[in-house]
Amino acid sequence: MSEQRKLKPISEVLRSARFQREISLLLFFFAAISGIYTIILFAASSTDETALALAVGYLVETLLYVGLALLIRRGSVKALVFTGILIVANILLTLFGPSWEDARGMLIAHGLLLVVLVRYVRRERRRVVEEQ
Repeated sequence: MSEQRKLKPISEVLRSARFQREISLLLFFFAAISGIYTIILFAASSTDETALALAVGYLVETLLYVGLALLIRRGSVKALVFTGILIVANILLTLFGPSWEDARGMLIAHGLLLVVLVRYVRRERRRVVEEQ
């Protein structure tokens, strides 16, 4: 008979310094990508008013990702949970938004971020505790 491995509780995974460091790095990466896209939109906004509105929105998103990443790096589980809720809410709002053509890129990026977050949680839950 094979012995089933015991999974770590999610609360322990969310408090793990290794997990928090990886998630904060991931958020810094997405903030960097969002920041680059913001700069491109600001450059294009001289001729298009919609681009300016999008650039301001992405600037807020970039600052929010950086702030959440800093809080998570300092050990805030609440910020980690809020980040997950925010990403899911952003995906849902994008799905039910006015334009499917504008939403595809955002859905791909946020969907990828959500998949990576879920994979990190699953991997950390399966990780055997090396030191107790």
